[in-house]
Amino acid sequence: MTTGALGKEAPSPDQLRKGSLGTWDAVAMAIAVLSPAMAMAYNTTGVAATAGGSTPLAVLLGGVACLCLAFVVVGFTRRMASAGYAYTYASRSLGQSTGFLTGWLYTFGFFCFVPMTMAGVGGFTRDLIKNEVWSTEPDWMWFIYFLVGMAFLIYLAVFGIKLTARTQLVVGAVTVAVIVVLDVIVTAKGGKNGQSLQPFTFGHTLSGGFNGIFYGIILGVTSFIGFESAAVLGEETRNPRRAIPLATIVAVVFAIVFYVWTTYSMAIGFGVNNGAAWAKDPTALATTAQVYSGHTLSILISIAAILSAFVVCLACANAAARTMFAMGREGTLPAVFGRTHPVYKTPVNAILGVTAVATVVAALIGFFWDYGGGPTTVYFLMASIGTIAIILVYMALCLGGVAFFRRLMRKWNPIVHAVLPAIGFIIFGLAVYGSIYPGALPPMPYRIVPYVNLGWLALGIVLLWYLRTNHPQRVSRIGSILGEEGGEEAGALDEAPGPSGMKPTEPTAGMANPD
Repeated sequence: MTTGALGKEAPSPDQLRKGSLGTWDAVAMAIAVLSPAMAMAYNTTGVAATAGGSTPLAVLLGGVACLCLAFVVVGFTRRMASAGYAYTYASRSLGQSTGFLTGWLYTFGFFCFVPMTMAGVGGFTRDLIKNEVWSTEPDWMWFIYFLVGMAFLIYLAVFGIKLTARTQLVVGAVTVAVIVVLDVIVTAKGGKNGQSLQPFTFGHTLSGGFNGIFYGIILGVTSFIGFESAAVLGEETRNPRRAIPLATIVAVVFAIVFYVWTTYSMAIGFGVNNGAAWAKDPTALATTAQVYSGHTLSILISIAAILSAFVVCLACANAAARTMFAMGREGTLPAVFGRTHPVYKTPVNAILGVTAVATVVAALIGFFWDYGGGPTTVYFLMASIGTIAIILVYMALCLGGVAFFRRLMRKWNPIVHAVLPAIGFIIFGLAVYGSIYPGALPPMPYRIVPYVNLGWLALGIVLLWYLRTNHPQRVSRIGSILGEEGGEEAGALDEAPGPSGMKPTEPTAGMANPD
């Protein structure tokens, strides 16, 4: 069913399975996309490349920005449920053009995380087997593991989102527990030189003090991305205006505590003044375990990171596919993406599209690009590109939240509804600044990251112009379909003039698919 501005339902054969998920399923989705074990096992090396021993500070700042954004997302999710999430929220607060570009960037960002994380699965599996079982294993075996993982991902994503969410919850809990054991050991031993607050200062960066922290925020935010992704399950979750906000807050608070503690343990474990060694170690967390606990825990952490990488790949594919589904059913992407499986009611065409293109991208970068590097290059390049795209979406949501709450909230709170979104916007903006600041630019190929995003954004603008010129009725439906009645405030927004001075319109029966 789709719901219009007046609460009228129109039947549609291409709808997601409503009420199939509970609150803890939504929590599992949010925490799974965070991929706590993978984030701490591999992302921290990228942060340390510029932030050095001050990596915990970069991670903390990224967490503060995401916590501010969480209040914005909660405000939206309490008033409307949509598989489109950022696409729908931006459309209803900043106008349909901004909404389209937000969905365009959000889908692109989460798509980038699919080849990134599955390359992590392939590369980390190859290295673990090579070090522990088969020393002569060919380097190209990473792609075989990539393909096996992708086939299993398609099965889980298409077969049913409920099975996916429960799998994510179990794997996430086990992998986090392994790392918490290491955090306790390193913290209790005091690391290399004892306890210190120095990791939370700007004095131990490897790339220009403040600028080293700003660029470090990019991969720091990578570790938090997806805390709000349960919002894409709004149409499939029972009582979404309670379950989704709870999942969002639980995920971001958990992530801040866990990430800051783990990066602090690694900082004092390597030594606050030894950030360069951390930055050169692609398996820094496993190294820390080897030094402070022994080989067994190091192996367990490597296995936990591989499982975590697979789970986050699955969650990212779901997030990207559901945004494509929302855009496809409203006509701003090909209608084929707006169709669901006749039995399982999952967005099967969007899932297959995401996984097919991700496989091609991973092969091209991993095998044929001049910079080589195999799965490592795929991982960090796609992580950087995708994170900048998502950060731009987060900035749009912060602005959209201010506009939405100011126009519709009966009890407008200047702290919650203006100051917190502004703080989030500023910190996210500093990360974007860090990606283009000449004094802190990374080596090639990572230097192309902002230009790839700029090119994708320009392509989206061209597509939007084409739709406005040739299919204006499709543009009028951007952000219009909700999984359930959006609530009194959302209804008021439908009736109120938007930023462009136009009133949003709702599709009538039979208009869920374009033309």
